[in-house]
Formats: sequence, C-alpha cells, structure tokens
Amino acid sequence: DNIKNQIHYLFQKLTHAISNPQAPMMIFLDDLHWANKESLDLLTSLITDVGHLGMDADLDRRCVCFVATYRYNEGRNRRVEKCVHAIENSNVSQVTYLNLDGMGEEGTNAMISDALKLPTRLTRPLSDVVRKKTLGNPFYVKIFMAMLSEENCLKYSLKERRWMWNIDNIHKRSMVQDLALVLAQKLLRLPKEVQNALTFVSCFGRSVHRDVLEITTETESGAIVVSDRCLELAVHERILEMSGKTYTFPHDLIQQAAYERVSKEKTRIIHSHIGLQILMKAVFTGHVDPFSPLSFIGIEQITKADDFELKNSELRISLAELLLRVGRRAIRTAAFPSALTYLEKGISFLGDNGWDLNHELCLHLHETACQAVYL
Repeated sequence: DNIKNQIHYLFQKLTHAISNPQAPMMIFLDDLHWANKESLDLLTSLITDVGHLGMDADLDRRCVCFVATYRYNEGRNRRVEKCVHAIENSNVSQVTYLNLDGMGEEGTNAMISDALKLPTRLTRPLSDVVRKKTLGNPFYVKIFMAMLSEENCLKYSLKERRWMWNIDNIHKRSMVQDLALVLAQKLLRLPKEVQNALTFVSCFGRSVHRDVLEITTETESGAIVVSDRCLELAVHERILEMSGKTYTFPHDLIQQAAYERVSKEKTRIIHSHIGLQILMKAVFTGHVDPFSPLSFIGIEQITKADDFELKNSELRISLAELLLRVGRRAIRTAAFPSALTYLEKGISFLGDNGWDLNHELCLHLHETACQAVYL
C-alpha cells in the first residue's frame, strides 16, 4: 500500500503541476472496460484528490475533466461501476452519465449520404432499412454497408455514375445483433493464409509494430508465418489499419474475432512461439535490455501460453531467472498482480524438481511470490 500510495501521490502532483484554471486539462480514457484494478484505483485517486483539482480554496475552480467510455452491457464492467460509485460517494467531483444510443433516422441518413456522395433524399429509403438492421449503431452501419458491397447488394454503376442498391435484397438480410459473429463470418471469407496471419497478429492484442512482427514471424526452419502480402490484403479489406509501421485492428471486436477463430491450444502455441522468438533473438542475446518494452512483450506472450512445456532445461532456467527479475521490478512499481503472474510462471519453468536442481532460484521465486501476494 505504501508503494501504491507513493505512485498515486506522484500522479496527483503531476496533474496539479500541468493544469490550472487558466489552462484546464481534459483526460480522455477510451475502452475503460479493459482497465485492470490498479488502473481504476489510480483513476479514482486522481479524481477524488482535492488538491490536484484546484478545489482547496474554491469548489468552482475545477480545472481537470476526465472523460471515459465503456461498454455498459459487459460483465467486466463491475470494476468500472465500482470505481464510478466510489467517485460519486466522495462528493468531490460531479459525475455525468451520457448514454450513447444508436443514431436516429437523420443521423443514419446523413452518414450514408456522405459515404455514397448522394443527396439525402436519394439515400433515405436505403438508410431507413440499414438503421432497422443495425439499430443505428455507427460501427454496425459501417460493417453492414461493407457487407452489402461485398455481396453486390450495393455497387457502383458506371452507367449511372453513382451507387445503386437492391432494396428488396437488403430487406431480406438479417439484423446485425451479434457483431462478433458477423466479423467472424467476414474473416472466414478471406483466404486461409490471411486468416492465419490475422490470428497471429491478434495474439499481440489491439496493435503491433512491424519491427516486432519481423522478429517473430520466422520459424526455426526459416518459414515465414505472416507474409507482407497477407497483411496488405488485410489492410485492403479494412480488417487491419496501418499507421506508420504499426498495424492496428480498427475495433477490439475484430481483434477478438480473429483471436477466437482457432482453438485455445493453437493460440497457446502461437503465444509461446512469439515469446520465445523475442526473448531468444533479442533479450538473451543482449541486443535489448531485459526491462525494455520489447522484452516485456515477449514476457507477456510467455505468460499467456498456459501449460507451456519446454524441453530445453537451460532455456527454462534462463526464463525463470528473467521472470524473477521482472517480478521484482513489478513489485517495486506496485504492479503486484502482474508480479505474481511472472513469478508463478517462473516457478512453473523449474518443474517438480526445482527444489532439488535449482534450490536457490526456486527459493527466491517462492519468497518473492509470497511478497507479491502479501502486498
């Protein structure tokens, strides 16, 4: 608690230093439903701290505004709701809820009119049907329109020099209710090698840098797991977006659909492959620091590979030693759950004979894990 309080205090002082009534600050947090407990605790601390809001002398001198978005219909939001209730009960800040429902008739028609470059009076019949099928959800509208184009229900006429559609066929389409299922079906229409490439990329999360992919996409035999052609096709199909050298899934549900298209056993193998490639090529060779961002990408991949078995005893010991080091670092930064995950993974690499073959290392891992649990 002492370390956590120090971190909270430092962030409070930072926000206090860079904001004032003459230069108010807004902090926008998207997809808050993915936040862990530690992040939500920090957010609660920042908002309920009177000093950093400039309220010590006058309650009207608030100069920091937090805006956060989250999907209210998911089970993981209990943590978010608990955080918001704690902020409300503190009576320090005003909490305003904005429920973002689907677009209305005019909004949906304006969006489709702008996309097709047609007057709103011409797109009205189409937008009315699309709104009923998507409930006005902007992202659903975008996906549904793309599907109509792929299935030739919506196509560009060179003769008319405008977009044309078959309203009867569109009426027959089912509503977009399970977006994850719709996206999964879209993925299945892609070539098999592109599907496999997207699953590989999805194991990194929402985004991945091209340099990291280049380290991990080559197997021990020299075969390339993810080719540039597959990634280019995924970008062309708007399944992936590329900004600079970073590939990003435009929505977390697309990443989820790509990730869940294969079995857990397959994703376990991919995670272990990625983690080992990064650690063996970059960290254990001394090319990067063990506490570098690249190193932590490799470590996170290793920890995601449940029931990961490794026959090379020297490599198992190296991994256990590395996980002990990062576990200790995580404790020093008050990231106790992460520290415990690293340490438990390190213990698993030593196996049942760890106490006999690597007594000192096994002892340090268990002692540090106990410390993480206690803290």
